Amino acid sequence: MTANFEHYKVFYYVAKYKNLTRAANALVTSQPSVTYCMQNLESMLGCKLFIRSRKGVTLTAEGEHLYSYVAPACKQLMQGEETLRELLGEQHDHINVGVTQVAMRSYLVEKLKVFQEQYPQVKLNIFNYNTKQTLSELKAGKIDLAIITNPIDYEQSLKVVEVKSFKSILVGGRMYKEYGERKMFLSEVVKLPLITMSSTTTTFGFLQEFYRSCGLTMQPAIEVATMDLIIPVIRKNLGIGFVPEEFAGPFLEAKDILEIKLHEQIPERKICIVSDSNRPLGTVAEELQSMLECQK
Repeated sequence: MTANFEHYKVFYYVAKYKNLTRAANALVTSQPSVTYCMQNLESMLGCKLFIRSRKGVTLTAEGEHLYSYVAPACKQLMQGEETLRELLGEQHDHINVGVTQVAMRSYLVEKLKVFQEQYPQVKLNIFNYNTKQTLSELKAGKIDLAIITNPIDYEQSLKVVEVKSFKSILVGGRMYKEYGERKMFLSEVVKLPLITMSSTTTTFGFLQEFYRSCGLTMQPAIEVATMDLIIPVIRKNLGIGFVPEEFAGPFLEAKDILEIKLHEQIPERKICIVSDSNRPLGTVAEELQSMLECQK
């Protein structure tokens, strides 16, 4: 073998992240060291493995071929280390995840089921925050990964991957039946009592901007702490509110609530996976990150 394992390990991380800086962070080394290592590997093998651009790096045909062998080998070795630590009685890995309520119910639960089947020994600590709090905890290093809903303000050091779109709909209790009989303009329902999440949340800001884009001012009658509380309040005929379509489905089928269709189109929102590029993750946390970022 012309190159040692360290060369292939670096190659694995560069190919995985398609970015020299992120690979360097994961390996706890510098970008110049990663670049130098890859140049040496290409020289030893006598071919180009990467095409470099401003956006990062992509594998050449030769690089793809090599990666198909290197990736399984690296993963096997990493899993071997994990198994050995377990046999030696070392403490199991744990991962701290911060997640918003919508992201938890609409995306994370199903992904975690698959992850737990593959890594039953890993302890998952899941913390429920709103988007702003989750990002704050991530920046402070208190959580490894954040699963949140947009819109968000984030720094360049954060990697943001959009993984799922979702729609919100306007719903009301049975008392508002007349408003569900035809399409309404937002201006026609603006005087009805509105149930929203707290004014400190991203969801509140999103709806506020939607109203503003329609030339209206949003004035909630009731603010609640979590998304799960909106539908129970609406079912009691205390007002109308915007909720994710997925949340409303069972209650619409049971005819506990009804949809108030609008002429105005409510913008789609995204669920995003966020990580801190300046803070490398452990091996198992990286596997969870890759699994979460995969949209299949």
